[in-house]
Amino acid sequence: MRRQLRSELAKLTTTPTTAAILAALAGLAALAVALHAYGLSTSQLANRSDQRGIFIDVAGNLGALFAALLGALSITAEIRTGTIRPTFLATPRRATVIRAKAVSVFAAGLLVGLVATGTVAGIGALALDLRGLSVRLTAGDYAQLLGGGALGGGLLAVVGLAVGAVIRAQVPSLVALFAWLLFVENLLTDLPAVHRFAPGALAQALAGQDRAGALRTPGTAAALLAAYTVVALAAATLATSRRDVA
Repeated sequence: MRRQLRSELAKLTTTPTTAAILAALAGLAALAVALHAYGLSTSQLANRSDQRGIFIDVAGNLGALFAALLGALSITAEIRTGTIRPTFLATPRRATVIRAKAVSVFAAGLLVGLVATGTVAGIGALALDLRGLSVRLTAGDYAQLLGGGALGGGLLAVVGLAVGAVIRAQVPSLVALFAWLLFVENLLTDLPAVHRFAPGALAQALAGQDRAGALRTPGTAAALLAAYTVVALAAATLATSRRDVA
């Protein structure tokens, strides 16, 4: 397991795609929160709840999406290029490979979540200040935003890995993640009793989202998102163990 884990971490840290994903995330997060800070009316940005909600919306949505995409790419890229074959030859127990990948993408997802929330917190506060608005968020709000955003990113990266392992094809895996996180979950906002238990909404609840329809207990949100992750990882392990490598 240790050798495989070192191998998987090396793949993530030496692949240009990882750096490109982080750079794109930082740029998009900065642009999105700046547009919100300058585009919304002052009445929509005046109080702590509104400011926190906007920060979490931007950081949570982008962090969840990019973390899940990075998780999916960690296995679909190997399947697409055929480099998964020597990986499985070196480690015939495929469950070990999946576990090592899960640990490595969880760590990468933590970083993705921190980049998203850190960028939004910094650029958002600066944009509000330049507009002449007081930043109402407390130190506790920032701590939950960063910590919850990081944990949500880590768990959703593992879910993305599982989606990639089950679907295997790179483009359909990425499309499925895009469709769920950006389209399906937005449709579910009309059904708050259902939406609050969706993976993306749980990641936002971890960061402190308290708007109507959100699950306002971060501990419960963490437990539910962890449960999703365990089930997804079990499905990925089963699918990988029972299929031949093309």
